[in-house]
Amino acid sequence: MEADYLAHLPDSIQHAILRHHHRQDRQAMLFGKLLLQHAHSLRAANLKESFLERLEYTETGKPFIRGETGFNISHSGNIVVLALVDDGSVDIDVERILTTGFDDLSSYLPEIAELESGDARERLSMLYDCWTRKEAVLKGIGSGLQIPLEQVNLSGDRALINDKVWHLQKIDCGAGYMCNAATS
Repeated sequence: MEADYLAHLPDSIQHAILRHHHRQDRQAMLFGKLLLQHAHSLRAANLKESFLERLEYTETGKPFIRGETGFNISHSGNIVVLALVDDGSVDIDVERILTTGFDDLSSYLPEIAELESGDARERLSMLYDCWTRKEAVLKGIGSGLQIPLEQVNLSGDRALINDKVWHLQKIDCGAGYMCNAATS
């Protein structure tokens, strides 16, 4: 079934998908690209070419399509999310909430590094909320985790990095997942 859907995608995307060793990663990447293609077809009724044929990448690997809608795709576990904006930049991060590794992750997040009180589930939720907000912003500036998470300053529904303000929005993806979007 995977091969049937791959056949309808540009060769470059097929090769990128097939480079993943794990079936779940291939399927998530495939679904993300199909979701992007479908969303674009709903917005532009008179498609003359595959929207994905024009997919390009920045030096840091961030996908874009010149002169088109800003978009970003993220996946984790069984969830694939797509964010689109008509103007500007949008980035999204979804993470499956794992119950281990709190100490390892919290060291990268000064906002919660000192958090010791409260319910363990609440602390974990706060950690993943903070993590996905910061990662969405870092994806937005095109760096991913090449820039330390500590450099993203969070304040309410905004984030600041390199003198640029990003607007943040939590997205409900159901129990066991945390998702945030960032727009410029």
